[in-house]
Amino acid sequence: MLESILVGLIVAAATAYAAWALTPAVSRNRFAARLAQGLGGPAAAGVRGRVASWLQRGWQAPVGGCSDCPANTLTPAERVQQKKPGK
Repeated sequence: MLESILVGLIVAAATAYAAWALTPAVSRNRFAARLAQGLGGPAAAGVRGRVASWLQRGWQAPVGGCSDCPANTLTPAERVQQKKPGK
């Protein structure tokens, strides 16, 4: 019985990690921001505030891949201008 529970927790954790890692950075960041605000933000007392602070640091940190490339830091208007031919 205990082994089944442990295996279930490991599978659930692996599934959550895979879903988080394979989700585009923009969607991940939005979700983390909304979750942090739902917890009351970093100013909240106790565990909620610590979790919100951790989430805020997580969505602001570079995660590798496309989120680290310079094109990702451009605004949508800057991206459009960059793609225009002849400029």
